[in-house]
Amino acid sequence: MKLLQHIKYFLYIASNWGIRIGFFTLRQEIKGEKKYGINSTSANDLAEFQIKGNQLSHATEYMPVNYFTIEHVLDHLPENARQGTFLDIGCGKGRALCVAAAYGFTKLYGIDFAKQLIEKAEKNLSLTKKRFPSIHYELSWSDISTLEISKDVSTLFLFNPFDDVLMKNIIRKINSSLQQYPREFYVLYCSPRHEELFFADGYDVLYRIKKYNFLEGTILSKKKPQG
Repeated sequence: MKLLQHIKYFLYIASNWGIRIGFFTLRQEIKGEKKYGINSTSANDLAEFQIKGNQLSHATEYMPVNYFTIEHVLDHLPENARQGTFLDIGCGKGRALCVAAAYGFTKLYGIDFAKQLIEKAEKNLSLTKKRFPSIHYELSWSDISTLEISKDVSTLFLFNPFDDVLMKNIIRKINSSLQQYPREFYVLYCSPRHEELFFADGYDVLYRIKKYNFLEGTILSKKKPQG
């Protein structure tokens, strides 16, 4: 079953971005799924799923973040961030949440508007909890209109989940949380197609990784105001 998933995913990547990236991604998928003990490889049209809310037109297709990218950004995330909650908006099957657990986060929260993806995420997080019993996770089947970013969130993860319209909404929600509860805050933004919106809001690039002009991830920081 997994072999077929990997082959289908390789063909999808290779046909869209080239054979070289296809083979690199295939190696990463096989190694990563085994390393973290989860099942999250696939590419899907979101119209296949039962969707909560009315934001489908603003969203992209489901693909998991490449293990290469998520591992590199987590490697360079400041250690203090791990004391807070890791929030994944558009969490899909929960890959980033599971990897974050392996990197020391114990509080995890994921939200996605596709019911079947949340169900898959639940399975993957339950497997991850067996490996890391101290983690606490929560998953929400809902769209971002219901999302409030709580004061304990230190790190927000995005893998190009939607267009600039919803990204502006996310930034407004971040600002509201930070105004109410000033703190250090980090955005892990992979495939950062709308990062200029964060720059305009005063974020700086703490770290950037880029490979093959396709696999890209950044850590954007917004420090707690001084005084």
